[in-house]
Amino acid sequence: MTKSLIGAVVVATLVGWAGWAEAPAPVATVGIEVTFTAPTAFSGATSLSLAFGQATVWSRTEFSLNGLDAEHLTLAVDLGGVTFGTGMTFNPCFSRYWFDVRGSWYVWCCPLGMGGLFLVENLAPVCQPPAYTMGIVLDLGMGYQPGFFARSLTGFGVTNVSALIDLDPATSVVAVPGLWFEEELLHFGFTGACFLAEAAVLFDPFGFVWTEFGASYVHPEPEAELGIRLRLDTSWLDWAKLLLGVRVPPVAVRLVTTFDLLGFVEQEVKVEVFFSWVRIYSHTRFDFGGFLQVVVGAEFTL
Repeated sequence: MTKSLIGAVVVATLVGWAGWAEAPAPVATVGIEVTFTAPTAFSGATSLSLAFGQATVWSRTEFSLNGLDAEHLTLAVDLGGVTFGTGMTFNPCFSRYWFDVRGSWYVWCCPLGMGGLFLVENLAPVCQPPAYTMGIVLDLGMGYQPGFFARSLTGFGVTNVSALIDLDPATSVVAVPGLWFEEELLHFGFTGACFLAEAAVLFDPFGFVWTEFGASYVHPEPEAELGIRLRLDTSWLDWAKLLLGVRVPPVAVRLVTTFDLLGFVEQEVKVEVFFSWVRIYSHTRFDFGGFLQVVVGAEFTL
């Protein structure tokens, strides 16, 4: 039995090695980013990613006039139906370690997905005696492409689980002391070839927190987007956003206008210029008082 087990491991290793050997050549991406925040704050970041076969390694270094602010390291592996991800953050001392696993498969006629996020975070002030805590997010769902989808995210010792669905790299889950239930997010909707309609509801230990609705339409040629999102909380309307975008290669522009019950809140303008090996982008936020933040960056594919 032992010999059979060793033989199975050797065969699996050789098959895996053959798959990696046939993988495409590595692709490297180098980026630099500068952020200006009102009134006079300045910060920057450099990034480096390397994709080879089914694996991707990513690093992001953030700095300001005071020196190094944070370092983020991430490794992700896709094994065909099951993905693994892990990473660490230093700010500049150790701040967070996380591990993520997700899988998908068909049960009868239903495409099901299951995953989990585990993290260890240091809640102490920067480079002070550590105060570690743990957090877990359970991820269950099903979905058709195109068609109906539904997803449940349950956070224990973790808040802001909506960061896992908002597609914004600037947001992340937040660890809190204790491994207790903190949030439950239900996300469901319908996707079509050019249309998306979705809704999300967030609960905490005290009950309802907010619900969010969104719908968007994308015209294929030339690519144009029109969408709307709104969030309702216990006091009624929290915010509403109007989304407008157009992509005519090599330029893409996206406008996000935010309102509340009192009227205009802020305007976001995102611009991209992309070629075969370089992407130049900017992200500007302003309100009636002037500029809030300007981000300018470039990515080079080698």
